[in-house]
Amino acid sequence: MSGEHHGGSGPEDPGPTDVLNHAELLDRWERAARALSGLGVRAGSRVAVLLPMGLESVVVTLACVSLQAVRVSLAADEPPARLAHRLRTSGAMVVVTPDALAGDGRPVAVKASLERALGGCPGVRGVVVVHHHPRPVPWTPGRDHWWHELTDREAGHSRPYPGDMTSFPSGGDLDGGPPGPGGPDPLATPPARRVPLIFDDPLSGAAPDDTDLGWGERPAGIGGGDDLARFLDEKPPHHL
Repeated sequence: MSGEHHGGSGPEDPGPTDVLNHAELLDRWERAARALSGLGVRAGSRVAVLLPMGLESVVVTLACVSLQAVRVSLAADEPPARLAHRLRTSGAMVVVTPDALAGDGRPVAVKASLERALGGCPGVRGVVVVHHHPRPVPWTPGRDHWWHELTDREAGHSRPYPGDMTSFPSGGDLDGGPPGPGGPDPLATPPARRVPLIFDDPLSGAAPDDTDLGWGERPAGIGGGDDLARFLDEKPPHHL
């Protein structure tokens, strides 16, 4: 049964002046990836995103990459009919949307507009709502979820930050089989360690394959005449 839902005060997300380090960003996008996986997102699934530029938008993008899902960016101010068309033609199964956004003088009810569009989109199985504005939003239990509630459930399950971004896994390295319920955890595969390059030739000595002799490197006992002959052989004629 549909109804209205209040976001309350919402989570304490970093503001535009806050900074996330790599470990914090890794934790957030892995929690988001697990949350999307729990909603059925698999490799190749379409995730429609109506978020403005900000932290959650970046995290959703990274989560889609890790699951090998496809992010479909949609404008939050699309009319319901056009939004419904784009959701159907893209094949989106999950939508990530703000509840509302600040407009000129009054909030823009993004979730309410999306709700009207979803009437013609039976393929959408889940809607994740990011809290932006304290106002009631239309709500369908079982289909709609608060972003902060989904991601908070996944707290404590992320891998330790590796500390070396060169060993950070790409989307392909995370594919351990079908993610989510009934399949291996898509984020449980440890990153593959690359064999480091070793430069162990001492600078004070010649490399094993170095047979060239420079000036002053000739064996003792060879006179200066040989150096002069070599100089004359190597010097272009027009310099004589």
